[in-house]
Amino acid sequence: MYTDTSGVGRYMIYQPTLASYVVFDLGSEPSIRVGERALEVRERTIEGFIEESLYMTLLDQDIHPTVANRMADVFAWQIDFSRLQEGDAFRIRFEEQYVGDEFFDIGDVLAARFIHRGDDYYAFHFQRDEVDEHYDENGQSLRKAFLIAPVEYKRISSSFSYRRYHPVQKRYKAHLGTDYAANTGTPIMATGDGVVTEARYGQYNGNYVKIRHNGTYTTQYLHMSKIKSGIKPGVRVKQGDTIGFVGSTGLASGPHVCYRFWKNGEQVDHRREKIPSVGPIPDVHRTEFLAQRDRYMAVLSTPITPIRDRSYAQLLETPQELTSP
Repeated sequence: MYTDTSGVGRYMIYQPTLASYVVFDLGSEPSIRVGERALEVRERTIEGFIEESLYMTLLDQDIHPTVANRMADVFAWQIDFSRLQEGDAFRIRFEEQYVGDEFFDIGDVLAARFIHRGDDYYAFHFQRDEVDEHYDENGQSLRKAFLIAPVEYKRISSSFSYRRYHPVQKRYKAHLGTDYAANTGTPIMATGDGVVTEARYGQYNGNYVKIRHNGTYTTQYLHMSKIKSGIKPGVRVKQGDTIGFVGSTGLASGPHVCYRFWKNGEQVDHRREKIPSVGPIPDVHRTEFLAQRDRYMAVLSTPITPIRDRSYAQLLETPQELTSP
């Protein structure tokens, strides 16, 4: 509370976040004013090798854990971050937001390289006019037509197979889907944009939803504890929308979602498919994107060194001095 010259309370200030505030004027003409404090954006580059998890690797370097979420969002269509391996590595250039000298939040991932199972994955953020995407080194959007998995899962309890021993029926038969084990009630997401064609109960499938994405692709999600309210034939869904919840209805021995994937009318193993990107960088921006990519590629392409192998002098250098493009 702030007072006027007579000592009477005149202003009250409420600060919901470090960067925003609300001023309540309690004078003769009361009013409310909302304000924002100026943000300073600083760029930073970090790198590391996975030993336990991405989160722990960042924690060991005193990096805000939000960076792990940002990385998972950027590479959501390329890398299953619940299945990282020891020895996977990364380098990322990102924004940190400050109010004065106080840290406020993590901003955009500007560029990143992730080495997973021996393969290199690159990401370059480009924002102009209506474009706001992460692209790979060839200018293809990292967003794919389909997510890697329809649920945040614990493990793959059964893979796509033409001969699998069924745990309930006790015989060998084809299993033309992938089973993702998860806790009952875990949200199940549509892996791509499309239109619901079926949403009902079946004797073997339990509660299930089937989605037609286009003339080529169809997906199905089985054994739900329940289908989300409003999900019915004819409803259009977007990638990432919740369509139901994990359960064990139908012919199931435990809570999971059986995810089935059709391509041109044939059930296929979605984990072996090369899923198409949503599109390339627009031609009008390609030259500018390539110049920006090349600047960041100079930062990303040098060998990644484990912290324990870096010299003391290197560790004392600031991220800007060490990695500026």
